[in-house]
Amino acid sequence: MYPASEIQNPLKFSGLESQAYDFSGAIPALLNQYVIEYDQSLAGNFELTYWYEKERTPVAGTDFEVNKPSFTYNGNTTVPGSAEQEALISAAEKLIQDSLAYRLPSTVSGHDAVLGTTGKAYGSWLIFTAARADYTPHNGFYAECYDAFVQKYQQSNKKDAQGKPLNEGFDANEVAKDVLAITAMGYDARNIGGYNLIEMLTNDKNPSEGYFVKQVSEFAIDSYNYLPDRDHAYIHELAAKALAGAVSHDDPLIDMYIMEFQPIAAFYDPNAKEGDAFYDVKQAMETVFIPYFSRIQGYTGLFYSGIDYNNAWSNAQSFIMLGTGDIDIFQSAFIKNGYSMLDILTDKNKSFSADEGQIARGYEALVRAYSNENKLFDCTDVSNSTIKVNNAIFALPEVSTITSANKAAAQKGLDAVDTVLKSLNLTASQKSSIDMSKYNAVKAKVAGTTDPTDPVDPTLPTVSCLYRTHIQNDGWETAFKSNGEMSGTTGRSLRLEGIEIKLEGDSDLGIQYKTHIENIGWENAWKANGGMSGTKGQSLRLEAIDIQLTGADADKFDVYYRVHAQNFGWLNWAKNGESSGTAGFGYRLEGIKIVVVPKGETPPAVEAGTNTLAFVSNN
Repeated sequence: MYPASEIQNPLKFSGLESQAYDFSGAIPALLNQYVIEYDQSLAGNFELTYWYEKERTPVAGTDFEVNKPSFTYNGNTTVPGSAEQEALISAAEKLIQDSLAYRLPSTVSGHDAVLGTTGKAYGSWLIFTAARADYTPHNGFYAECYDAFVQKYQQSNKKDAQGKPLNEGFDANEVAKDVLAITAMGYDARNIGGYNLIEMLTNDKNPSEGYFVKQVSEFAIDSYNYLPDRDHAYIHELAAKALAGAVSHDDPLIDMYIMEFQPIAAFYDPNAKEGDAFYDVKQAMETVFIPYFSRIQGYTGLFYSGIDYNNAWSNAQSFIMLGTGDIDIFQSAFIKNGYSMLDILTDKNKSFSADEGQIARGYEALVRAYSNENKLFDCTDVSNSTIKVNNAIFALPEVSTITSANKAAAQKGLDAVDTVLKSLNLTASQKSSIDMSKYNAVKAKVAGTTDPTDPVDPTLPTVSCLYRTHIQNDGWETAFKSNGEMSGTTGRSLRLEGIEIKLEGDSDLGIQYKTHIENIGWENAWKANGGMSGTKGQSLRLEAIDIQLTGADADKFDVYYRVHAQNFGWLNWAKNGESSGTAGFGYRLEGIKIVVVPKGETPPAVEAGTNTLAFVSNN
């Protein structure tokens, strides 16, 4: 029977006559596309099982079970040849780029892409999709995005009692999407303006009411193997639920069903055997999901959404799971009446404001699977990533553990960092995002640690000077800078509000310091050995600083320091209790460098054109 625009009565389903119900208002769009084959010999098992809103289609029973539409198909299931497959993939690749250019045009700044505008959300899903598809709206776009992500988290002003960034109180669903975008752009989500987004996803202190937060978090954490020793218990939990036919929601739309189980696809191995770690995933994929996707395809190769066919959202989520599982979409099970799922492409202007990158992301997943590229959420193919550098830095030994006996091993670690840096083609933005303080501290310690066979001058023990500042809007720096590194900022017009300084080494040496503070003047008492000089919570600028050494070995060393002052830039070196900064101008300090050297040794050379003065007074 071929239904016309009005449903013909009576239709018989499981021996029930439909005359008592009017189906024409509920499902004509579905039925007029299909041949309904009913055979009484099936004894209550039908070729078509369909669900709809119960109040409109009141026939109940397993025939109307959510997410299990089943149809009999007629026609051609011939697999397209290799040339036709290539043409279909090429057309999908073009649609990806066209869709992203439409959604994220060159006029959109990275700032607006991350933070949105009055009329547009854009967002991390779209940025992630663009980065994975090698689409760049304009030169420097991803550096702009990174700066905007830093701004987003720093402006949260979530700090602990010591003023350090606090990885709590964020929306984990949003954090997970940010991790994916940041990682795909080639940056490290473990340090975004001092905030560790991976910790946010694992410390159970960032609740979210977003759909599928656990699923997106799985994608995020695994996007660059941030936590390599995880047991992936959640993947096994999802596989078990799928095999048991359980779902966590009552939404009948197939994209909701698919998104619940998407993370398992990345762990699918068709060659897995019983006893292998992810054999349960193989069972779930091959007995539940692959047959499911074949079953819900329509005669045009596209997927039934639960409401209609050619629903861009349902297609995209189906594509993502199939692509993430490296499923061959050109196998005969996915050819319906001669159509593959790529024969009819979605219009680039299909609009889903909650996730505008979804269409392109779905096709990108399929293209990657076909081309044997990294899976969509596996960003380890981002060759120029700061994560590689940071991992090498994290592997360095702690400074306090380095001795003459193990400094060779520490040097190998430093060499490994150097090798990684040289192998990458990082942008200036990426380089500036890397925290080199541990590297520099280890390097200084190795350089100052003598071998047992080296002649030792007992009057010159190694000294390392560590310091950090409290910066307007940023708060305390997460890591101490050392031995001439800059603490603070330049080019951002942000005042320093506080400073902590301490020494590491075997000498009998201490350090003390005091600052000149807006509205207060010079502090009355010296602060020493890591104590805070300045103010907290008062938004008062530092204008100048004095630093001097203390202890029995103070006469064997010099401390040099120079500041970056508002309107003057970098000033020259001051030493041993001299003032550095300005007076009488009301100018803020923005940055500082400090070194401790053996008595009489000169400090690092200053840049050409540097002011010859260390302290400038207008009094």
